[in-house]
Amino acid sequence: MLLRAFFVLAVLPAPAFAIAERPLATIQGGAVLAGPGHFRQDGELFVDGKVTLKHMTLDLHGPIRVAEGATLELDDVHLVISDPDGAPNGTSGLNCDGPAHLIVRHSTMSPVSGAHPMWFLQGTLDVDRFTTFNSEIHLKEVQARLDKLKIFELEISDESQVIARGLDLVFLSTQSSENDHLQFMNIPVDRTFTRTLDLGSGAHARLTDSRIQLFLLYVHGRTDATLAHMDRVQLALSPRCDGTLRLPAGRLGSAAKPAVFPDAKSSNCPFHISLVDVNVDTWDIYAKGHAVLTVEDSRIDELTAGDSTTIAVRNSTVYADWLGISGDARIRVENSTVGSIALASERPDLATSQIRVSDRGRASFSGVRFDCGIVTVDDASVSIDHAIPPPKYARHSGNSVILVDGHMYLKPN
Repeated sequence: MLLRAFFVLAVLPAPAFAIAERPLATIQGGAVLAGPGHFRQDGELFVDGKVTLKHMTLDLHGPIRVAEGATLELDDVHLVISDPDGAPNGTSGLNCDGPAHLIVRHSTMSPVSGAHPMWFLQGTLDVDRFTTFNSEIHLKEVQARLDKLKIFELEISDESQVIARGLDLVFLSTQSSENDHLQFMNIPVDRTFTRTLDLGSGAHARLTDSRIQLFLLYVHGRTDATLAHMDRVQLALSPRCDGTLRLPAGRLGSAAKPAVFPDAKSSNCPFHISLVDVNVDTWDIYAKGHAVLTVEDSRIDELTAGDSTTIAVRNSTVYADWLGISGDARIRVENSTVGSIALASERPDLATSQIRVSDRGRASFSGVRFDCGIVTVDDASVSIDHAIPPPKYARHSGNSVILVDGHMYLKPN
């Protein structure tokens, strides 16, 4: 049913045993859908004009797409997010076609099984009490007022301006521009603080009575970043370069001798990171283009290789919060630990742990201690030799192949 005018869906209270999921009506134009009730949306939920959802539980089995100029208001809505088995993070997320207005009041968002909702917003965002689990919001050119937002990751980038009170975050993150000059000092973790922060790519945040567990900086291009006196940091690199990277964890650098990454003698990567008394928890690598990299003696959280990149990983720990190989990329991992399922209960920053190989990607693992599973799709290929122990699970589709010690582990469908 296509709704082109104001519409209210009212549901009379019913005994608990009589309540069942009902399909959410297709909406377009101005619409208000109000419960109470338990509704289900399969496939994309497209929002155009002004749409309000109120007093309901909504099971989402697909993404939300908000048209440019549209307004989506969630008032006392409990979102339950499901992804297809083995789907990438953010599959059932939210995206804006252009600047839009999102209002969230007294609502929650919870994933089912391995889902990891990711919202990518433009325009304006108003939040009054939004509690989420294993979810992310990424702000690009957004004017935001946030009151009591609890979320796994909040990214503030690209000239976003944020006024927030009562944030409860695992990650506060920001992306640099391609040629930023950034300085971060003394950002508290694991305690409530009030600060005004100049962030990456021209973003700005005024935070009051807020709490974070890690500060995450995404470094791009030729950015020069200096961090000092920070107690828990994650650093994310997007290399399109060649060379060897050694990315250790622990408290690094001093005023007399800052720790500098990468080593100019070992790579031609143009970014520059200087650390003074900084406790680095983990690093992320998002390699693209034709990068050819060797990663040694490192502690990596997320690792992705796309396009035509080639990466060798040796003597390292890869938590594989997301380890993805796509395009024509190649990864070889030797004498390392991959996965972090055993750590998930004690580390809330480790939301997922999985290896996913898609397109024509190739991955090989030799002498690897696995603590996660593998999903392969399309024409991907994975080979595993001398695993100690083997992956927790292996799933495949399409023409993908998994070999263990030279033998077919799962035959293509």
